[in-house]
Amino acid sequence: MSADDGARGKTMSRRLGTQSATVRVAAVAAILGALAACSDRSMSITSAMPPAPSGAMPSGLGIVEASVDSAGNVTLTPLQSTGNEGTLAPGIEGNIYGTQNVNVRVYAAPATHTTLGSTTTWIMKFGVRNYLPYPIGSNQAGAIPSDTTGIFLALVGGPTVSQTSGTCPGSCAMNVTAYDGQGNFLGPKQPYLYWRERLAAKQIVAGLDTVSQRRTFKFTSPSQVTNFKFFLIVGADWPAPAQTSWSVFYNATTDSAPDSVSGRTAHAKPIWRRATQTTGFGNYSFGTDSWSPAGYVLNLSGSEDYYVYRRDSLADTTNAYMQVKAKVNGSTTSPEAVFGFLDGVRMVTVGMRSGQVGFVSVPRRFFGIFPVATFIGTPLTVDSTKSHTYTLHKFKADSVVLDVDAVRSSKLLYTALPLLANQIFTFTIGPAEFFGGGSFSGSSNATWTSVTYGIGDHL
Repeated sequence: MSADDGARGKTMSRRLGTQSATVRVAAVAAILGALAACSDRSMSITSAMPPAPSGAMPSGLGIVEASVDSAGNVTLTPLQSTGNEGTLAPGIEGNIYGTQNVNVRVYAAPATHTTLGSTTTWIMKFGVRNYLPYPIGSNQAGAIPSDTTGIFLALVGGPTVSQTSGTCPGSCAMNVTAYDGQGNFLGPKQPYLYWRERLAAKQIVAGLDTVSQRRTFKFTSPSQVTNFKFFLIVGADWPAPAQTSWSVFYNATTDSAPDSVSGRTAHAKPIWRRATQTTGFGNYSFGTDSWSPAGYVLNLSGSEDYYVYRRDSLADTTNAYMQVKAKVNGSTTSPEAVFGFLDGVRMVTVGMRSGQVGFVSVPRRFFGIFPVATFIGTPLTVDSTKSHTYTLHKFKADSVVLDVDAVRSSKLLYTALPLLANQIFTFTIGPAEFFGGGSFSGSSNATWTSVTYGIGDHL
């Protein structure tokens, strides 16, 4: 596919931002119905949307019903058949919602429950085992993957009370009070458990195909509740050729900081990493970062840097996109707030400064002069001090396109982009997906509201 194909309206990606959530909600509304409506979910922990890949996958939504009785027994049952009769809608694939006892096995220890006053607390620990003949949790099939998107177990319906010992005072509604994060699976802000692991192909005896530890869901209910149920799905990426496209979404407004430096216990899932490589002129001097529901902010001055990155598989022959919502303030005279890809051959990067946005190069400098981003060609005039949505499209080794607020604004041939061998940047070797900035040409304050990227054939 070329840039012109995209401009003519062909599908670039099945998910930019959170658009797929609406499709999924509609697809499963008939099944979950009032069950999801009965849930009163905690808002105390938040996190990002998990990957939403696409491709020809086994049919069957793979929803698992979890039933809990008064003795704490947890029974996990596939909600529907895995045959064609289980297929609800296009776009719901087995790798996103793994089918119980076919693609994966979800298991749980008996629930423990304690009652204090009029409230009962239920605690149960879950695990996941891979039943497929290839690893899951990454788009890489090699022995040692350079990154992982991890394993998600999401609570997409309930909890719903199924039996009581008497009349509840007021409502019998239950709450979900402990989990690892919230994401958009079949609806917005659904609680999930997360393992930052890649599980090996199914083994004869459970081992590397199984998560390293169980993780916890906690519920509270009126003390009269004795039995209840809820619904789970599993999300995990598969490597090629079983899957041909992958996505990662970081939403700062509902998440936390993207990385885990300085002892942070709350961070994006999948996690990003802070760059610590040397530039050839010494180590980076880190600026400061901060997070709030208004966004992820990088404050940089005096030649400070701050970049975060991931290393999902990417090549010059790969389609890819990155969409960010951001704004930049400060006195930089160069476009040092940047985002994009290193695909192993060229640097596919967009830079921003107050008033201008465009493709950039970061050439090698010598004699102690620090590298500074420079525009390739004529930049776009954009009031980048205000928040805009920028979408970078990479069409294999053909061309690249930059959209500003969904309007196609700039295009370059791939061969016009700088070769990595002539660049010095956060990562001099790809592949990498990254965003961040520097302050060699002045102080910089950048707010990143969301960052989405996708890799693969559907773009």
